[in-house]
Amino acid sequence: MSTDTPPKNPAAAAPPLAADDPRLSPEAIERRRTLKIAERDESGRLLPGSILPNPGRKAGPLVTTLARQHTEQAVALLAEVMLDRKAPQAARVTAATALLDRGWGKAPIQIDLNVRAKFDDFLREVGIAARAERDQAEEEAEPFGVAE
Repeated sequence: MSTDTPPKNPAAAAPPLAADDPRLSPEAIERRRTLKIAERDESGRLLPGSILPNPGRKAGPLVTTLARQHTEQAVALLAEVMLDRKAPQAARVTAATALLDRGWGKAPIQIDLNVRAKFDDFLREVGIAARAERDQAEEEAEPFGVAE
């Protein structure tokens, strides 16, 4: 196995900073922490003490977790709408469909593809076009039909 392959992360392959680099001094690190700034080296790596301005998503429950807390009420409401004879038919059908989808899963979608025939047609057309171009180039090279 060859070891000549380049690393996947260029920053990981960058040489480490020299010990006497002024950016690694305790004062420089404290300055970055105090000012809450992010500084990077030539390879894009964060220098010690750097603080990113956007630390990411705030901790808390996900929307799906919050929504799942209302599952029982939502199913009850769907069932109520479905059984309500005074509700519009479209609302009743939508509620029934939603209940069936959640209880039994959505019906599978069947897709019939004939990719091979289309690809064969494409290759045939490309071959015909290439052959026509080659024939035209040969005719232009030999205008009187005499081969050398």
